[in-house]
Order: sequence, then structure tokens, then C-alpha cells
Amino acid sequence: MTQILRLTTASALALSLAAAGPLTPLAQTVAPPPQAMQDVVINMRGADIKDVAEQVSRITGRTLVLDPQVQGQVNVVSAEPLSRNGVWDLFLSVLRTSGYAAVRSGNVWRIVPQASVVQSGSSETGAAQSNQQIVTRLVRLRNLPSDQAVRALRPLVSSFGAIEALTEPNAVVVTDYAENIARVQQLAATLDRGGGSTFDSILLRHASAVDVAASVSQLLGSDAGGPRVTADERSNVLLVRGDAADIAQARSIVAALDTPGGAGPVVRVVRLRNSDAESITEIVRGLLGGEPAANNPVARSLRSDTGLASLSASNRDAAALAVNAISTPSEGGGSLPQPGTGGPAARPAGFTLDGVTVQASPELNAVVMRGPPAMVEMLETLISQLDLRRAQVKIEVAIVEITGELGERIGVQLGLGGAVPEEGVIGGTSFNNAGSDIATVLSVLGFPAGRLLSSGLSVAAGSEGDFGALLQAVGTNAYANLLSSPSVTVLDNEPAEIVVGQNVPFRTGSFATDGNSTNPFTTISREDVGLTLRVVPRVHEGETVRLEVSQEVSSLVTTSVTGAADLITNRRSLQTSVLADDGETIVLGGLVTDDRQSGTSRVPGLGSLPLIGGAFRSRNDSQTRRTLFIFLKPTILRDSAAVAASAQESYDRLRFAEPVRIDPSRPPALETQQRLPPGVDEVF
Repeated sequence: MTQILRLTTASALALSLAAAGPLTPLAQTVAPPPQAMQDVVINMRGADIKDVAEQVSRITGRTLVLDPQVQGQVNVVSAEPLSRNGVWDLFLSVLRTSGYAAVRSGNVWRIVPQASVVQSGSSETGAAQSNQQIVTRLVRLRNLPSDQAVRALRPLVSSFGAIEALTEPNAVVVTDYAENIARVQQLAATLDRGGGSTFDSILLRHASAVDVAASVSQLLGSDAGGPRVTADERSNVLLVRGDAADIAQARSIVAALDTPGGAGPVVRVVRLRNSDAESITEIVRGLLGGEPAANNPVARSLRSDTGLASLSASNRDAAALAVNAISTPSEGGGSLPQPGTGGPAARPAGFTLDGVTVQASPELNAVVMRGPPAMVEMLETLISQLDLRRAQVKIEVAIVEITGELGERIGVQLGLGGAVPEEGVIGGTSFNNAGSDIATVLSVLGFPAGRLLSSGLSVAAGSEGDFGALLQAVGTNAYANLLSSPSVTVLDNEPAEIVVGQNVPFRTGSFATDGNSTNPFTTISREDVGLTLRVVPRVHEGETVRLEVSQEVSSLVTTSVTGAADLITNRRSLQTSVLADDGETIVLGGLVTDDRQSGTSRVPGLGSLPLIGGAFRSRNDSQTRRTLFIFLKPTILRDSAAVAASAQESYDRLRFAEPVRIDPSRPPALETQQRLPPGVDEVF
């Protein structure tokens, strides 16, 4: 049977295709261009699907690519004329009936078996042009979990389609025909509304949320499709989910149960991470205006069965230990001292206010509270805000002292003696303030008599003598730098002290024990001599630090002072309060002293003679200038990373100053093996 092509020009152009056998190639037919066609009437019986696809491509202007698996014959009957879009919808229906589908990939439509639609990954994600088109949709859910939605929606999806659950966001992804996905979206929206269910929270002021939640669930039957009820123990809030009637009914039940005295007190044990339990308890007591209890009523209240029974399993053991620490007698047979009674084992006092009792447990570093849930919750929130990690401050101090001595020592020392050393020196002048005196020089050179000379003029008899003269003029210019750099790390608002020096004994008095004054009993006291640094840092907002500094440098005087009964110390101290930025170096203070001394030694009579008197005297002029400056640098350490970095920095300085050995048999080179490991964490 040959193909019949019939064109009509009434209200529309109709194309009728009838085939009793295989269709002839369309290339032999004359079909009008797509833009000239308006309506088409299609009648096909036993037509090859490939030929039908070719004709549809010409009519609709779409590019079609057929999968090699696409084959078979189709029957299509169109009673009314169809537009180009109508022809395309009809073709998609034919493909769906035959087990095939059209998948769009850009401007090309691929005809593939339905089983390959999902694997092709080319389903349309935008707006569908036809209900028979394969599309993929993301259906977002607000209330219904996605996994539950998948179980409810899977029966609506075609056998070749796919539906998957997503947790983030809470949604399902569906791939199917557009008309099928529309039904899936409609059902998903109905399920997600939950029949008009809403969410509400109810704050309880007197009763326990855990107990009330159990009662409400039992009365409203949450297990049988009723509202869902749960309790937040931390905030003492009841959470209800259901319709408006269920929530209203739950509120009425809660109002009846949440009455003063309707529920027993709760007990909480708040473990502290950074703060001190005694300090936190004292702050809470001062804030609430409570007075310390002389007989510690907290321990008695905590020992009640109802108090411990209201604790969660995680806190019950800790509460029992805290109660025992507060009120259990000590091993020595006596009870622990009550607060305010003193003694080394004195405990901080608890307090009671508005039915709330609070007690510190130093052994656990925890605060134990017992009272109404709302009040206990408020105190727990307050304690969590106070229990913050305090910053630490590393304080580095540099104490620099520069001493300069400018002196001129001019002196003439004469010696007269024999040529033979054994005959010794018979006369001479010696002054010990002019550098090395002649007696010391002669003794070093091997003259035994030199040791017999004293300061001044010495004359001795001897045989043949020689005249020796020693002229000494000494000029000195010496500078000494003293640098001390103590450092200390301390918590914010805590005092710190570092002492580097010696504990030196000083005589404070003497008295006779047996009436004999020749051997009196001497009393002494020991004092620290060296470097002492005391500082209290206070960290402010804006990375600034207020420092209260007290610094002292003391040393023993090496030379003896005439008339001094005991040791003499040099003392330099400074006490001040300063404000510095984090990491800023500031000068705390400075001291400049200028000491000038002039002295003359002479032989009585001879040293005053004109012209020759200079040979019998010595003059010593000196000038000493000392300059002392104190530098300070605070560094704020707010976290463990900053503390570790500071420790590593100090350790690196230590390793840099570590002496290294050099192998004498090799060229000078540092040894590869250091005595100290490279990291401070490897020391321990």
C-alpha cells in the first residue's frame, strides 16, 4: 500500500496518512514546510515508529535522535485536526504507550527506552511544555521528614521514574512525566501541612517540664495520632506540635499543673570550666542579696530524697558527691568547720533566698543549686555567663643600668734599694690609691722587702743602694651595662610576684646570756637581696592593660664602709600604675645619678713642699654616672593557641642562647645534635 498525502484548504490544512503496509520513505513525499502548516489530521495504522518520528520532526521543526533500541509499529488515529503542539503531544503519548520517552538535551530530543531515562541524566528541570514530557522536580518540605515523604509518594511514581530523599535541605527529588509529578507535588503539599498542625512552646514557672510532658502525652494520646509533646529540661519549656485544638487543650492542662507548690524543687550541679566555685557562689549571693547561712542549710536540703530524685542520671552521682563533700564528717571524727568559723578546712557559706539554696563544692569546682525550676534555670544561665575563660597576661620587664667611671689617677711612687734583691729596699714612698702600690709591684718582681713597705714613707738601713723611681699615671674609662629581663605570666586581675636573688642574713641586735659581754648572743634576720617584681594586670576592653607595678633591685656593697656595723645594700625601687596596649613597650621610669670624688694622699711635711712636694703625694679624682631605666611590655594571652605560641617563643630564645660544642678535629661547624629538642612540647 502506498502512502496517501491529502491536503485540504478549508479552515485548516489537514494531512491524512494511511498505511496498510510499510510506509515509503518520507523523502519521496512532498510535505509543506512547518511554518506553512496550521492543522494536521494524522491517521496511521501499522506505521514504523522511526517513520512516524521523521514525519513529526518535519511537522514540529524539532530535531529528533533515535536510540538504536527504538523500533516497532504504532497505530495513531486523529479524529480532529491538530496543531504543531498537538502533534508533539500526540507523539509523546505514542512513545509513552510504546515504552519510550523523549528526553531533551539542549536543542535536541533523544528518543530512548523509558528504563534509560533516569540514567541519561537529561530530564528537563524547567517548566514542562507538555504533560507527557519527562522532567525532574525538587519538592521542598517544611514539616514532614523527607524519608517519610518518599515512602508515601513512591507508589505514584512510574516504574521507570525515580524519587530520592534529601536531608539538607529537607526535600525530595522526583523524575517522571510532568503530569505525574504534578500529582506527586499536590500530595506532598498535603502531607507537609500535616492537616493544619502548628508548633508552640509553653514556659513552666513552677512545675517540672519533664513531669508535665509525661502527663500531657498520656492525657492527649500522642501515640495514637494526637499532638507530639516533648520537654526541654534546660529551659523548663514544654514543646507541643499539633492542630490548634490540641495546642489549646495542652495549654489548659499545663495551666492546671503549673501551680506554686505543684512540683518539687529541682537540683542542678553546674560544673565550672574556668572560674572558681567559691567566687561564683559569692557573686550570686551578692547579686541576689542573700546572707551567708551560719548552719549551712544547703547541705540539709540537698540530702532530701526528693532533691536527688529530681536530678537527671548524669548529675545524680555528682550531686551525691557534692552533698557528701558539704556535710559529711571528716575522717578524724569531727565534722567539717562551718562557714564563718575559721580553720584551715573552712567551707564557703551557702545561702537561701526565695526558696533557692546555693552551695559551692570546692572538690568538684561546681555550684550546687536547689529550688524552683524557673529560678534554678535563671541562676544556671547567670553562672554560665560568669564562667568565662579569663585572659592571661605575659609581662616582660627589662631593667637597664649603664655605669660610667671616668678617673684619672696620677701618682709618683719612689723606691731606693740595693742592686741585689737580697739587700732589699731601704726607703721609698707608697700610695695604695694610685693603682698598684710600689710594695705590691716589688713583691711581684721578687723583692722580699717590698712586702714590708707600708703606705706612706718607709726608711730602712742598708748597704749600697740604688735609687729607683716608679711613676704611674693611670687613666681609666670604664662602662658597665647591667641588663635584667624578668618575665611572668599571670591571670587577669590576679597578683604575681617573681624574686631572683639571695636571702642574706642581717644582724638585728645582740645581748649577753650569762652576764659575760665578751661573747654576746647575736640575732639576725634574713632579707631578699636581688630582683623583686610584683604586678597586678587588669585587662580592659579595646586590648588595653592597666598594670600596678612594684619593682625593686637591690645588691650588696662589696667595699666596706667605715663605721658600718653590718652589710650595706644598694636599693633601687619603683612603684607605679600604668596603662598600656597589648604588645606595647613603655618606660616605667628612669634614674640618673652623678657621683664625683676627689682624694689626695701625701707624706706629712714632704708632700707639702714646693716643687718637690709632688714626688711625695698622690691625687685621685673620679666621676661615676649611673643611668637606670625600666621598660615593660604586656602581652594578652586570650586562648590556648596564644599561650602555646608564647611558650614556644621563650623556648626559642633559650635554644638560641644554648652553647654548642665544636669538634676540634674538624673545621668549625655547629653540631647537628642539640641538647634541647626543637619544640617546647617535646621537653616533657
